[in-house]
Amino acid sequence: MKNVFKTSLLALTLATLGVACTPIHQAVQSAPSIQTASTQNSSIDSAKNVSQLSYVKGIQNPEDLVQIPNTKWIIASGMAPKSGLHLIDSQSKTAQRLIAPKAHKPSASYPDSQPQPHADEMQIHGISIREVGKGKYHLYAVNHNGFDQNITRETIEIFEVNTSSTTPTLTWLGNVRMPNDYAGNGVVAHSDGSIYVTVMTHPHNTLDEMFAGKTTGAVYRWTPTTRQFEKLKGSELNGNNGIELSKDGKFIYVAHMQGMSKLTNTNPTKIVAQTRLNYGVADNLHWNGDTLITAGSMALTCQNGLTFDCLKDYHISQISPDNLAIQPIFKGKYTADFSGVSTVLAVGDAYYLGSFYKDKLAYFEVK
Repeated sequence: MKNVFKTSLLALTLATLGVACTPIHQAVQSAPSIQTASTQNSSIDSAKNVSQLSYVKGIQNPEDLVQIPNTKWIIASGMAPKSGLHLIDSQSKTAQRLIAPKAHKPSASYPDSQPQPHADEMQIHGISIREVGKGKYHLYAVNHNGFDQNITRETIEIFEVNTSSTTPTLTWLGNVRMPNDYAGNGVVAHSDGSIYVTVMTHPHNTLDEMFAGKTTGAVYRWTPTTRQFEKLKGSELNGNNGIELSKDGKFIYVAHMQGMSKLTNTNPTKIVAQTRLNYGVADNLHWNGDTLITAGSMALTCQNGLTFDCLKDYHISQISPDNLAIQPIFKGKYTADFSGVSTVLAVGDAYYLGSFYKDKLAYFEVK
């Protein structure tokens, strides 16, 4: 229990202090065999300014966002006690809590599940959604489970989202426990049922080590066959954060502080491409059509070392899945109403922004 608390408290502290999207001094060092995209990256000056934000209120710590494919609905995580999961109508700009009723038992796919968590004790970090049938999807959610700071376990919760009714419904399918109760950060799932999770900082690492650019995290994979997580050797990076899979499942994309890496989906894994955001950091990572998209804090004003105060502006950037070339598309200023940008989701003509500590999500429209 002590280890659970220590690991989870570190993860929540990182988020609260903005460390989850904090840049590092040290550039990503690439071996000669690794493709780099540093010379192809565009300047932040090419990004369009976001002059005004609107808000969807009543969502505490909406750290990550996903769209239920081909619908108007958005699901937001809530990384705070009594927050959990939220459903947002992108047309009316209204939100409601998304709560799964008590299940009789877990799905046969997750026989080792811990008991279904109460909605108020789910502190949800990264989320990911995958279509499994007509009108049905599986939602994967990183859960720092517990009331307040009393974290009892670290799990990936799996739900079925059903869109056959007027308002989508949620059914709990089960969960898989993180190894050694490491605190997960980002999550993504393969069509074969495998689950991939990033750990930003292991319990034996310190914040100073992460700030110094040292290796602190890794990628872990759970499969239906092994029914346990294994670390992908070679995935150890500085502050592993957002994660995605290539559409053919052959590669893993990882955002890590100011770095971005493309790895083979093997164990051991091999880094085949790397790049660096010279103007900021990347947090959550998702597909947006045929490109990857991320958002995070800007680091341009951190001239005298890293401090939370210099990480308030934000960027939205696209990443080429082939060579990781980065194109900043929007940039915005810190305001008292909204900061701590941790994710971006494009729905129609609007871009939605999550925050790891505000009580609302933001959006702006592009005409």
